[in-house]
Amino acid sequence: MKQFEERRIKVRKTIAKQNIDALLITNLINVRYLTGFTGGTASLLIKSDGRDTILSDPRYTLQIEEECFGLEAAISPRNVLTSKTLSKLLGKTTVGKLGIEAEAVTLGQRERLFQDIPRWQSVSTKNIVEDFRQIKDKDEVAQIRNAIDIAAGAFQYVQEQLHPSMSELDICIMLEHQMRLRGAEDKSFPSIVAAGARAALPHAAPTSQTLEKQSHLLFDWGASANGYMSDLTRVLVFAPNNKKLHTVYETVLKAQTAALSAIKPGAVCEEIDAIARNIIKDAGFGKYFGHGLGHSIGMRVHESPRFTPGDKTVLKAGMVLTVEPGIYLKGWGGVRIEDDILVTKTGCEVLSKGLHKK
Repeated sequence: MKQFEERRIKVRKTIAKQNIDALLITNLINVRYLTGFTGGTASLLIKSDGRDTILSDPRYTLQIEEECFGLEAAISPRNVLTSKTLSKLLGKTTVGKLGIEAEAVTLGQRERLFQDIPRWQSVSTKNIVEDFRQIKDKDEVAQIRNAIDIAAGAFQYVQEQLHPSMSELDICIMLEHQMRLRGAEDKSFPSIVAAGARAALPHAAPTSQTLEKQSHLLFDWGASANGYMSDLTRVLVFAPNNKKLHTVYETVLKAQTAALSAIKPGAVCEEIDAIARNIIKDAGFGKYFGHGLGHSIGMRVHESPRFTPGDKTVLKAGMVLTVEPGIYLKGWGGVRIEDDILVTKTGCEVLSKGLHKK
């Protein structure tokens, strides 16, 4: 519980610097990050006076007691507007500034929130909690490692079961089932299993296409466990003497290796992207690499910062990101290699290094 309190203290200091008297957290992932609450309905009020309150309904009374021990709770019937609860917590006649997560609240929701606290001023905030989430603590890194291990174990099992008669969909179902058996709460995102020419689709959905006579098979998958995600991509090669496949694969691998070598605190995200992108471009495949080199992962599979043109974020120790260059050729197929990495004090650690690339 101490880690959640420490995180809320950091948020409280931030809003104080912005002259905000209280902040209402409505993004459920941010609520979980700050409280440990895993339920489906809640918001969190952080006040400058140090009194934090989690708001929810009677369905989660016991769960909040178990997961958020020591945190004040305001439990209201589902038909009671949040504005009524805020009025009790903030004071209808009190004057103050209430921060709202701008990207998590609609205009209509904002109007309803303030209808019972007319003297409070609405202040739009952006990425206050998300900025703290960029740097993972030791426990968070351990949870991501666990999510990687679950995904890797499932993948290794599936490799041993492959048969030419199996379809992409058969393989996908097996992969996701194996992740569940190993402790995953869910998949991080819809798994991608794409054979041969279908691997040219970066987000291919599994079909009835079988492995029969296919040159390669692309997997992009991840596990969600204890609120944290993994995200991996591997290509299994069935035609080792295919020169084109060898060239494409080695180009992608070279691009990833160069990017990994350049990652360290102080490096700029877009510059890491450019290192990999230029290698692919110089090999003649520049226009066939159409997405960013990678993105942060944590409680969501896609977080900030990102390895992409235009992202000038400076890397810091504790950030966890993917590095996933790719080449996609219509009518032939595609190759992508993706690992999850931790930025360390001196460089980076490949968290998924135990997973075979071929």
